[in-house]
Amino acid sequence: MNAAAVNVTLTTEPSPPHKGSNIFRVKLTDNNGSPINGAQVTVTFYMPAMPAMGMSAMKTVVNCADKGAGVYEGSGELGSGGTWQVTVTAQQNGRTIAGKQLTVNATGGM
Repeated sequence: MNAAAVNVTLTTEPSPPHKGSNIFRVKLTDNNGSPINGAQVTVTFYMPAMPAMGMSAMKTVVNCADKGAGVYEGSGELGSGGTWQVTVTAQQNGRTIAGKQLTVNATGGM
C-alpha cells in the first residue's frame, strides 16, 4: 500500500482544539473508503518559537490507539492557543503508509 492510497482525516474534541487537554482522532481509509486497521498512528503538533513574544518552540506528540473501523484516538496537551503545524504519520508493519501535514488553529490564548 503506498501513501498516496491512504486518506487521512484528523478531527478534534473539542473542535477547534484548545489550550490544555484535547482528544485527537485520525481516520484512515483507502481509496475505496475502506478502513485501514492495525496501524501505528502518531500526531505531532509543533509551534515554532516566537522570540518577540518570549515564547520558545512547543511540541506535543500524541500516540493514537487503534479503536477499530480505521479510527485511531489519543489525547494530548496543547501548550498554547494559536496556529499549530500538525504532522500525522501512520505506520504498518514497520513501513510508513501515510503522512499528512496540516495546520490547526487552537483557541485559548497563550
